[in-house]
Amino acid sequence: MYDIIGDIHGEFDSLVEMLQTLGYKKEAGFYAHPERKAVFVGDFVDRGFRVIDSLCLIKNMVDHGSAFAIVGNHELNVLAYYTKDDEGNSLREHSLKNKAQIRRTYLEFQANKEAKKIYLKWLRSLPLFLEFDGFRVIHACWDQEAVDLIKTKHPDNRLNKKFLRKIYTTKGKLYDACMLILKGREFALPNDLVIKDSYGIKRNMFRIKWWNKMEGESFSSLAFGNRFRLPNYTIPLELCENIPPYSEQELPVFFGHYCLNGQAGVVRDNLCCVDACVANGGHLIAYRWDGNTKLKQENIVEV
Repeated sequence: MYDIIGDIHGEFDSLVEMLQTLGYKKEAGFYAHPERKAVFVGDFVDRGFRVIDSLCLIKNMVDHGSAFAIVGNHELNVLAYYTKDDEGNSLREHSLKNKAQIRRTYLEFQANKEAKKIYLKWLRSLPLFLEFDGFRVIHACWDQEAVDLIKTKHPDNRLNKKFLRKIYTTKGKLYDACMLILKGREFALPNDLVIKDSYGIKRNMFRIKWWNKMEGESFSSLAFGNRFRLPNYTIPLELCENIPPYSEQELPVFFGHYCLNGQAGVVRDNLCCVDACVANGGHLIAYRWDGNTKLKQENIVEV
């Protein structure tokens, strides 16, 4: 059996509390459960104040076989920031904006260069997605075409240096596939539709439900995990994109990324978002997998 644990974002104390609540005990320097294994959905870094401690705990569990872990978009940002291309330039520009996005991780890595080396190498070894006998795990969006492309073109399924250089240099279909599964599907608003968030910043893109077709949906019903309200009128057919739906007959998918606060948990019988915004005033949640392909909100544990 497995416990699928949501985005950590450096909130080490919440992570320890969650593991203890789930019955994991620390023995021989790492947490383990006699009958279960943890599965982490990515986004261990940034925001919280104990990034390295969180990475250390998760790495020890993975190394000793008591957990699995995949990368999220925040790990991608950190790895691209610290990886150089063939000409010695960083794949992710060292601009104020990009440095601000990884600020907590950057500060901890600056203070501990040895840890930086260890954990960058480890993050490069983690898979982009996982498939178990009864369920799938991905950070933001299970798109079968994107997953199949990565399986074919990059069967290693890792963000190693060579692969990162390749996708950031070409910015082709493989790059798009990685961005889709790690950052989710977004939709561009029409130019004449002006939306502003609570900070007064204009938004021209919004995150959408990647498992639904767009036809017949309104802007608000299609939206998922946004911090601003969208209008309730139907999306014009000429704007609709051909999004492959994720059938309710498919295997369950567990994902994080969307910072849903109190709305996190089972989204549909075979879909569960385990990101409840632990580093943004929310809490940490996990789903206790019991082998049932029909997911139940009662299996959610929160701390």
